[in-house]
Amino acid sequence: MDSQPVPEMDYRTRFKGFLALEEQRTKLVEEILAKLDAVTARLDTVANESVREASILKADLESEKEARRAWQDKSATLRDRLSSMEQARFVLVLIDADADNYLFHEKYLSRGLVGGQAAADQFMEKVREYLSSLGSAIDDPKTVPVMVKAYANLSGLAQACVRDRKLSSVGDMAQFWIGFTRRYPLVDFVDVGSGKEEADNKLRKVLDFHIGNPQCEHTLLACCHDASYVPDLRHHAAQSSERITLLFAGHVRSDMSALGFRATRLFEPLFSQNNSPRVSQVPMNGRVRQLSGSTIQQTLDIITAEASAPTQEKPISNCGRLRPIFRTAAGKRIDKVLGVEKRLLQEMRERNLCSWHYLRSDCQKSSCERDHSYPRPLSPEQYDAQWLVARQGACYTLRKRGDCDDDQCMYTHGVP
Repeated sequence: MDSQPVPEMDYRTRFKGFLALEEQRTKLVEEILAKLDAVTARLDTVANESVREASILKADLESEKEARRAWQDKSATLRDRLSSMEQARFVLVLIDADADNYLFHEKYLSRGLVGGQAAADQFMEKVREYLSSLGSAIDDPKTVPVMVKAYANLSGLAQACVRDRKLSSVGDMAQFWIGFTRRYPLVDFVDVGSGKEEADNKLRKVLDFHIGNPQCEHTLLACCHDASYVPDLRHHAAQSSERITLLFAGHVRSDMSALGFRATRLFEPLFSQNNSPRVSQVPMNGRVRQLSGSTIQQTLDIITAEASAPTQEKPISNCGRLRPIFRTAAGKRIDKVLGVEKRLLQEMRERNLCSWHYLRSDCQKSSCERDHSYPRPLSPEQYDAQWLVARQGACYTLRKRGDCDDDQCMYTHGVP
């Protein structure tokens, strides 16, 4: 069977067909390569961005780690500080020991060093007892540190107590406060020296310093006798009323009670009971004058004897020589001029007579160590000499209150 020859045109056609296919394949490859280039470029961009973002994230991570470590350090520091603050918590007690209301009882004062220690023990026991009554306001009332600060003019206070026959010598007062201070490490007595309002100013400044301290959990104030404290306490009443307690003893001013603070009389038995706010009417130059308990502090022995003793004191027959009261044109009290011979003055000093017994009335103090056996009444010359001896002590009422209107006061007020 003979084969049929292929026409020449068919080869050319077929070749052209192959060329067309090659051209299409080349275009396809170019398109694929172009797309690959585009995808690669985008991938490179994404990769670069990822690297950059990863670098940023790594830096952020390191920064966060550093910040975390810093906060951990700060947290540890704060925990240490909070622990230290917790351990440094305390209760503050401030006492105006110059005040009649807060003069410790004679059973403590008269025993000197031992009496001061006993008073400190009883006082601290009362503080713990009161803190326990506050409930959840104080976490550990039995163990929280208690800081006590008492302020007074030691010399003036001692002389006044000796003069009023609460003490036999001024040294007893110093020994009392030494014992009181030494008993506990955070208990201090501060002698502010002479000067009007020195104890008051000291107490107010210490209160202002501590009242804003969060470590000071509570403050007990023994200063309810004096109106000068009211403005400062009124300021604290709006902000810290729950953190302050007033220690009432004896007569309490109505404006002090109206401040709205907590108050307690738990401590009152520790202080002298001779400071009651009794009022007595005494004739003077045909007039009647009314004296408060604080004003007649120097005659409290007479008042208490009249109230409780089986027999009353009897004024001596010549006690009228102490009257009348002399004052300057400005109203300042001054002492009567006494003309006494030096020999007689020295003689009366050597006799060591009880000035109260020989110038005013019977001495009711059993512990008085001065002489009471010399015959009464004294002659006018002896009386004036003994009066000069008594004037060696300054008037406590004048020093504390700024004035004295007791017409039987025998102590120094001022030179004419």
